[in-house]
Amino acid sequence: MGDFGSLSEPWMPLGKANVYPQDELYAVSVSLPTLALVIGLSRKEEWVLENLEWSYPRFYLNKSVRDLPDAPISGMVFRSSNAARLCAADLQAVASESQPRVIRAVRFVMPLESNWGSSATHWANFTAVIFPCDWRKQAMALWRDTDSGLSTRHATYYLEEFDYLDSDSSEPTFRTPALQTEAVAKIKTFLAQLATSEQPGQPAVNPDDVSLYLNGMNATYALSEGLASFAADSTVAAYGWLYPETDDVLKRDGSEEELDQLESMLESSQRTRAVFCELPSNIKLSSPNLHRIRALADKYDFLVACDNTMAGYVNVDAFPYVDVMMSMTKTFSGFPNVTGGSLVINSSSHHRQTLHTIISSQYENIYFPLDVEVLTKNSKNMSWRVRQCNQNTLPLIKLLHSHPSVAQVNHPSIAPTEPVYRSLMRKDGGYGNVLSIILHHPRSAEHFYNVLDICKGSSFGTNFTLAIPYVQLANYWNREKVPKYGVPQHIIRISVGLEDSESIVNAVAAALREVERLESGDVLNGDA
Repeated sequence: MGDFGSLSEPWMPLGKANVYPQDELYAVSVSLPTLALVIGLSRKEEWVLENLEWSYPRFYLNKSVRDLPDAPISGMVFRSSNAARLCAADLQAVASESQPRVIRAVRFVMPLESNWGSSATHWANFTAVIFPCDWRKQAMALWRDTDSGLSTRHATYYLEEFDYLDSDSSEPTFRTPALQTEAVAKIKTFLAQLATSEQPGQPAVNPDDVSLYLNGMNATYALSEGLASFAADSTVAAYGWLYPETDDVLKRDGSEEELDQLESMLESSQRTRAVFCELPSNIKLSSPNLHRIRALADKYDFLVACDNTMAGYVNVDAFPYVDVMMSMTKTFSGFPNVTGGSLVINSSSHHRQTLHTIISSQYENIYFPLDVEVLTKNSKNMSWRVRQCNQNTLPLIKLLHSHPSVAQVNHPSIAPTEPVYRSLMRKDGGYGNVLSIILHHPRSAEHFYNVLDICKGSSFGTNFTLAIPYVQLANYWNREKVPKYGVPQHIIRISVGLEDSESIVNAVAAALREVERLESGDVLNGDA
């Protein structure tokens, strides 16, 4: 089926890119081969940070992004002028009267008289927020939670064009057509086709109902902000275990418990504007009962927003039960060298016009065209890749589920909610390529991860197999709180790739044998 970047060197050294080919300049996953290194990154320890070449751009400023503010200024750079103004306002709000600080947003634009051509000028524009160096932590928090910063590829482009930019102007006439807009149209059409339901009587999704964003969290943030501005006095509920920063972004006042509790909340006359959920959830791999959620939504008139990144449109047909679907990349791209997000509105939703109003009122076309081009190229043969990864995952589930050192395996195929997932599965769909495992002993889990001879780092859905101790990276500062939700600190997530299935199983089996040797020499008393 061609070269999909399915190979990557196993067990890469710290800081090297988890990407194929190795000279790829825009990796979004970094090698973290031991648990100590994962914790060091979560704690922002210098001995780890100084060795990073690349990482996921929402959590780490890659080199070209770091270089950009150093050109003429010191500050934080945003593609979105609105995000920059929000950052400046947030920083100014925390300045005390006794210690006033000057926070400024400066707009850089390509002048009209430029000879570089109208098609490129819009994408050379950016906004920089200038602030004291000791406020970088607060500014970085906004960058992380809104995910409205800029991609590494875009920063490189800025640096190349920087000498030709004028500053301090946000005049609309300085904005010009985007590069290669046909790539945007292709992705929107492709997503509309993928999202269209197989169920009889369901309408085809219109590409006009698809909006593209920098990545999935940026799409979630845009939707949640739109809902907040549309109905400020209403509640947004999060059902099930959501990715931690989804909760941070929603700032919701809702329930994380069972649907019975959600229904009780609805019956109490508390106005709920939307319910956010994941299918399946990122790390527990459980599936929300979308049939019942849809019934509650129709009864109590709220929006259902679902993130299907873990399963994807190829595997599940959930659109008849949701009003808007979120996210996009991971398996959609396969290559970990670009990010992208989307909001896809259900064409038959009676909230369709409301959603269009909410989204269009805040939408900015800031998705860099060269990133769009790369994503378009990467998404070719996506359906084949998804199905191949589905097949590669099942033998690994069988190995892990039967191993005495493993206490629990989380995967939609063996979860208590498997009937729910199966009811949403497409005719040729599968259970997905992401699983998580819980070993009986934390020490065994650390040893398993350290000796596991596959790529190790953040992200999932890559064309190669990738593992990460999830809580230690995504929930490190809340790690004491998450076990009560069935997510112990030593849980490990594995995303299965396109390698030969036998080689994947053999690599994991070899690591399990090392765990057996460890446990045979040490009963690990009190380590559970």
